[in-house]
Amino acid sequence: MGLKVVALLSLVFLVEVSPMMIDRYSTIEFILNMDADVKCSHLVTIFDEEYAAENEEDIIQFLLRNGRPLTLLQLYNGRINAFNHQNVTKETVCSDVVFFVQNLDDFPLVYERIKDFYYVSKVILVTSNSSKETDKLLKDIRSDHFYLLIERGRLVKIDRWVISDRIQKNIVSKNSNLNQVFPVKRQTMMGRHLTIATLDFPPIVFATANEITGQVIASGIEPTLVEILAERLDFKFNYNLPVNDEMWGTLIFNGPENVTVTGLLGFLHRKEADVSYGDLHIQQRLLPYVDFTLAFRNNYECFLIPAPRPYAKWTALYHPFPSAIWTVTGISCVFAVATLRLLAKCSSWRPNKDAFFSDTMVCVLYILGNMLSAQQPQEVRSPANRLFLIWFLLAAATIIPTLYRSGLISYITFPYTPDPIDTIHQLVDSPLQKISWGDYFKKSLLDSNDPLQRKLGAQFAIATNLSQMLSLLNTNSWAVMSNQGNLLYKAYTMFPPTSDGPRVHLMRECVFPTRSALGLQKHSSLKPYFDKEIYSLIESGIVEHITSQWAKKQKKWDPTSHTKLVAYSLDSLQGAFYLLGIGIALSFLAFIAELMFGYRKRNFQKRTDCLLN
Repeated sequence: MGLKVVALLSLVFLVEVSPMMIDRYSTIEFILNMDADVKCSHLVTIFDEEYAAENEEDIIQFLLRNGRPLTLLQLYNGRINAFNHQNVTKETVCSDVVFFVQNLDDFPLVYERIKDFYYVSKVILVTSNSSKETDKLLKDIRSDHFYLLIERGRLVKIDRWVISDRIQKNIVSKNSNLNQVFPVKRQTMMGRHLTIATLDFPPIVFATANEITGQVIASGIEPTLVEILAERLDFKFNYNLPVNDEMWGTLIFNGPENVTVTGLLGFLHRKEADVSYGDLHIQQRLLPYVDFTLAFRNNYECFLIPAPRPYAKWTALYHPFPSAIWTVTGISCVFAVATLRLLAKCSSWRPNKDAFFSDTMVCVLYILGNMLSAQQPQEVRSPANRLFLIWFLLAAATIIPTLYRSGLISYITFPYTPDPIDTIHQLVDSPLQKISWGDYFKKSLLDSNDPLQRKLGAQFAIATNLSQMLSLLNTNSWAVMSNQGNLLYKAYTMFPPTSDGPRVHLMRECVFPTRSALGLQKHSSLKPYFDKEIYSLIESGIVEHITSQWAKKQKKWDPTSHTKLVAYSLDSLQGAFYLLGIGIALSFLAFIAELMFGYRKRNFQKRTDCLLN
């Protein structure tokens, strides 16, 4: 065995005993035959000093009559010395455990230690303590795998905590048929009342408390699942809600042995609730404090970010072309002006051959006029100029303006919006601040092997209030991470699209896959019941059906719902009016410059004439 203890292994003794001996030790026979059909292959026997001194013969006979591999342990001052070694590891085989204990003061601690080192199936405690002490012990342990035996002559008193949260007491003969001792079926909870902790986290849970009575009403995906479990397992329940924005809860470490757990998890840790739910994620760090049922839903943690806003209407003048096209077009126009000017200079020896191209400004206006489909009436005589202009008018003054006008119409009709952030890499490089509820995801990112995720984790802020966290989206400077379904619901209810487009954007690339389960108290006796039924509901497709039905009830967030064709308006043409205004202003300035230049030229000419005369 992996556990290094004082042990007696593989005791298989065939002992001849007299009829009197069999009757004397029939309690031992009774213990060995309890649930004989489901015995584990290994048996652990533990006795304390007080019991060993008073019942030495009983223990010896028990060891002799056992037919399974056996580990024998002894309690000293409420401790099992074999568990004090550093190299102790948990056994990998199923074990039944029999305690011979008189002093019950330290028993709960010993019981927990045993479960830490063995996969325990059935536990039998043999003692002679009073009913008051044993009843308290059973209520503290709350396990239907735990049996308490007290010998009463030829009778045996068997006390047992059952799943309906009561103590079942039986007094039977040592020769009784054990199949008739426990008539209670273990697959149901016999009307037991459970306290369930939950929170308002739509669409998974819609939870509201009556202001007068304080009664909590819950609906949604997980409440529907719990209602089905209650019907199938036969239990009743009421709800508790966390307070002070504790939500799911966090772990607060005040020392190695002093850990405070808040929120839904705190209800379980303090044993103030039997079950909790509300998109509870199975996390390795929580397992020492609470248990989880079988996972029944997979989801993702994603980011909701401010949607990019459309550019101003007047910017439609340059959006039809990207910057590269504008650059090439500008270079082409400069090249065309230079070419016309060069050809005019080279043909200056031939009179009346396109002499007007010898003026650079004329060349500029001519090229721009053709680019804007406002060709000036001018006869072109030079064959070189004709050949060049044929090429230019085809390539630049026909194709480019046609494409530009098509794009201009499109961007005037539909407001142009830049591409949104859709990847984690883009998000990390963006100036947006990142936030999520609690510190779990930040720590997980910082511990990642991926440098990009570590960089993202370093940028995270921690929120303690979910509503305030989502309201940060109104500032257009925060990216919020939460459950994908919850983000879609919040996007629909808090940030409906406007005529200018969507207000928020759900990133395509998510960060974490998550598994949701019901939370239970540590070592909860409810776990095998819930796990069995949840597995059945998953296999039968009921969990998926519940999810899809609630999805159909919810109105879906559609970021394109307000996108539609619009008629032209002065607002759509503001760019054209801006351009017209700029043109008129430049023309007026040119006119003023010409007047001033002409005035100065005439004055200069008059002074020159006066000097000559």
